[in-house]
Amino acid sequence: MSTTTAERVDAPGADRPGTTARRRRPTRRWRSVVNLRGLVFAIGLVLLVELLTATVVTSVYVPRPSEIGGALVSELQRGDLMSGIGITLGAYLQGLAIAAVAGVVLGAALGASDLAYNAFRILIEFLRPLPSVALIPFSILLLGVGTTTTVAMIVFASFWPILFNTYYGVRAVNPVAIESARIFGLNRRQVFFRVQIPSAAVNIAAGIRISSAIALILVITVEILTRSGGLGYYIVRMQVAIRTEDMYAGIFVVGVIGYLVALAVAGLERRVIFWNSDIREGGDR
Repeated sequence: MSTTTAERVDAPGADRPGTTARRRRPTRRWRSVVNLRGLVFAIGLVLLVELLTATVVTSVYVPRPSEIGGALVSELQRGDLMSGIGITLGAYLQGLAIAAVAGVVLGAALGASDLAYNAFRILIEFLRPLPSVALIPFSILLLGVGTTTTVAMIVFASFWPILFNTYYGVRAVNPVAIESARIFGLNRRQVFFRVQIPSAAVNIAAGIRISSAIALILVITVEILTRSGGLGYYIVRMQVAIRTEDMYAGIFVVGVIGYLVALAVAGLERRVIFWNSDIREGGDR
């Protein structure tokens, strides 16, 4: 009896398996955010490119990563690059927010009502295949060159993934759950907001995640074509001036923004859709 007692005293918390799990969670979360393997691979790839551009590929149009890093620091200090980042992020966030609200509202309405879906179906199927880039000339004629055109193109391109993910998420709700809610006295509006929308939340989040990448592609594309400011216009100016280090620095900043946006969307998804075990345990990676 004394031996058993001593073992229990020497190993506090051994009979509580939840303690070990709680201790491991911060480490797991930290690893999922930092992604050490990806970081090591990225550093190794940069070092390899540095070696190749210093020995094999010696061209003024292919600068070394160290030269790009120096140009990035210099441009950030000057403020020209920071101004472009501010313009790009402003249009990006505005367009994505409008697309998210419109896509979720209309997608949920179409998913909950067959009458609404049949009414909008022809228009949706006509507009969905249109390339967003092909509509830029029309948007310029209608809205002029500026932030309004950029935001409009972001909204058009980002709207469709959110719309259809929301629609299919609402349609895919288990009919048994809906009937059970009605049996417990919930009316149609309560069933919609308490059962169908929460059940479709995972699909909605997936649509927003896809659209967040599409929106960044569109904002840079429109800025390059219209030369209306932002990071896209900055990259074009550096290319015309044959300042390749600064051009690649701008491209690098676009990639960093895309990565940070992906982390932010994934983190928000884990917090909002906390009941989804796959997202909570890092299955979204």
